[in-house]
Amino acid sequence: MRSKAPLTLMEQVVMVLVFALAAALCLQVFVFSNRMSERNKDIDRAVLLAQNTAETLKACGSVEAAAEVMGGEMQQTLWRSYYDEALKPVADRPGAYYEVNTLPEHTGVEGLKKATVEVFRYDGSEALFSLTVAWQEVNGNG
Repeated sequence: MRSKAPLTLMEQVVMVLVFALAAALCLQVFVFSNRMSERNKDIDRAVLLAQNTAETLKACGSVEAAAEVMGGEMQQTLWRSYYDEALKPVADRPGAYYEVNTLPEHTGVEGLKKATVEVFRYDGSEALFSLTVAWQEVNGNG
């Protein structure tokens, strides 16, 4: 009678290969999940920055006044502000993780102001979040 040892050894090798393949697939899923989590964290923070900028803009009545309150730099009509990863304001680009660009737009309606707020991660990627804000000029404010 022949021994079943070679067959048993082959079964064990196949099972090890199956488990290795399953482990590799699980590792890829975990890496993908981590990337999605980081991206979603960035989007959540971008939404918060855009909302804060929009509320300040509406309260101040103009991009220039909001820039004075929140800081940042004005380049003609574009207002840029920078934040680190903890959402604390940063004076300039080198220490920034997020860049918030606010650009006023013409509405064609007297007394109605409008601006677009875009938040970028400072690695030069696409916009994480964009928000259009409009407000009514009250008592010459704006």
